[in-house]
Amino acid sequence: MDLAPDNDWRSPGFRQKVVAQIEEAMRKAGTAHAKTSNEMENHVFIKAKSREEYLSLVARLIIHFRDIRKLSVSGCQADRSFQRYP
Repeated sequence: MDLAPDNDWRSPGFRQKVVAQIEEAMRKAGTAHAKTSNEMENHVFIKAKSREEYLSLVARLIIHFRDIRKLSVSGCQADRSFQRYP
């Protein structure tokens, strides 16, 4: 994605790839969300004033979902170990 021309980030194809990445991160996080991946990407798109800002905001969003996933995985492991030792 980083090799695309500066204005390519506004193209429907580029944005759809970003939506797919957000969707994948949401799916892996495994939690319910109030907004769809399309809505989240559109919010970021409207907020961003440049390609760099757009990609930075998308990256932060994806990292947020990865953090949710890590917390839920570590929480499940803690629950299991707690159940073993009542």
